[in-house]
Order: sequence, then structure tokens, then C-alpha cells
Amino acid sequence: MAAVAASAMASSLTVKGLNGSLVSGKSLRSAAKLPSVVSAARLVCDARENKAVASPATIASAASSVVESVFGEKATRQMQYSAIVAMNAMIAMPAFAEEEKGKIFDFNLTLPIITVQFLLLMVLLDNVWFKPVSKVMDSRDEDIRKKLIGVRDNSGELKELQSQAEALIKTARAEASGQMNKMKKEVAAELDAKLQAYRARIEKELESSLANLATQKEATLKSLDSQVSALSDEIVNKVIPFKA
Repeated sequence: MAAVAASAMASSLTVKGLNGSLVSGKSLRSAAKLPSVVSAARLVCDARENKAVASPATIASAASSVVESVFGEKATRQMQYSAIVAMNAMIAMPAFAEEEKGKIFDFNLTLPIITVQFLLLMVLLDNVWFKPVSKVMDSRDEDIRKKLIGVRDNSGELKELQSQAEALIKTARAEASGQMNKMKKEVAAELDAKLQAYRARIEKELESSLANLATQKEATLKSLDSQVSALSDEIVNKVIPFKA
């Protein structure tokens, strides 16, 4: 019954008018008739009816076959992963049966349509979102790489600028040292001139004071001589009152 359901599922893909074109130019009708799609639908039906155990390796192989047969060389690993997730989701959903009533989800024979639509969504997202974003990221990485290379290439220029800065600093230090030495010499000469002037004035005042002292000494000695002579005469007169 699963084989009959899979065949009917593949042949009834255009019941609702879903015959859009894929990337390779195939319609939904032709994609649904592909052996890999029919085999994947049969695998899903058997697993849902508990007639066969679908191992992860079997599901992955069937999903990869569907993606490669539908998209050909444009198939990507991301599409394969998405197809594997879609098949696992369809297997895990409640089994459809027309005679059972009161089910929340009632799936008819449109599982291949859902699979193809999911793959189309993956292609749309890959072309509209993932590729532009990856292109922007690649261009940004390229710009960053170029800037890093430019910074590395400017290392010689930076060294040259550093050497020029060191030379300017050395020249400035030499000029500052020369100015300091010149200022020291000028200050020393000015201090020496002032010191010589103070010394000359002090020596002149000292000579004048010494001359005054010498004059006062002579005057004092003269007055002392006259006083000593008078005092000697007075002493002699008192000691020897009478002369011979």
C-alpha cells in the first residue's frame, strides 16, 4: 500500500496547480516523477505506517539523492541538511488515514509537494539572504585584510618617522643645552662684574677708613707725647722739689 501511495503521491503533484519552475527548469510535475523523489516518498510512507525502520543513514541518503536529482550541480550541503530535517519531520508527524476521524493534522498525498516547496524555500533563502550576506562578509574580510597588509607595509615609514622624531628630539636637546650653557655663562659674567664692583667699593672704603685711623693715631700719639712730657715734669717737680 505504501508503494501505491507513493506512486499516487508523485502523480498528483499538480492537483492544486502547483507547477512552478525549479532552478534547473524542471516543473513540479517532472520533479515529482523523479525516482529519488518517489523513493523518498515511499520511505516516508513506510516509516509512518511502521512497515520499515528508517535509519538516519537511510534518511540522509534519500534526502541527498532528492536534492542532487532536483538541483543538480547547484545543490549545497545546507540544502541536504534541510531535506534531512524535512524528511524526519514528515516521518514524525501523525500517520494519515482517511478512515480515521478527529485528527488534528490530516495529511493527504502531497508530501512530495511539501518537500519540493521546502527545497525551493532553501534555494530562495540561499539566493536572497545567505549569498548576499556572505558576499558582504567576504568583502568586509577583504577590506580588513587589505588594511592589515597596508599597516604592515607602513612599518618602514613608521620607522623612518620614528628616526626623524628621535633626530628632532636630539637636536632640540642639543639646542636647549647650548642655550642653558650660554645663559650660565652670561649669568656668571654678570655676577663676576657685580662682585668686582662690590669688591672695589669695599676696598676703597677700607682704604679710606685705614687712612682716617692712621690720622687719628698720629694725632693721638702727638697729644699723648705732650701729655707724657707734662706729666713727667710734674712728677719730677714733686719728687725732687729742690734743684741743685
